Amino acid sequence: MSEPLVTVLTPVYNGEKYLAECIESVMKQDYANWEYVIVNNCSTDGTREIAERYAMMDRRIRVYNCQEFVGVIENHNRAFSLISAD
Repeated sequence: MSEPLVTVLTPVYNGEKYLAECIESVMKQDYANWEYVIVNNCSTDGTREIAERYAMMDRRIRVYNCQEFVGVIENHNRAFSLISAD
């Protein structure tokens, strides 16, 4: 029996200062069956580039770049809607 898939969500706006540290902390977990969804809410700093760089390094990381800026609650709801059905 395989371990259940765990989804980690990070809705983010202009989070370049802490995003790499956040991603690294997820990657360092002992539990291996996870997916990581980063929802970039139209950041104007280096958030998108950081997230996409990590996604290229690990197939379990997915980046969703929003086309329009929304409030924090709606961005969290976007993130929840992207959780895998698995």
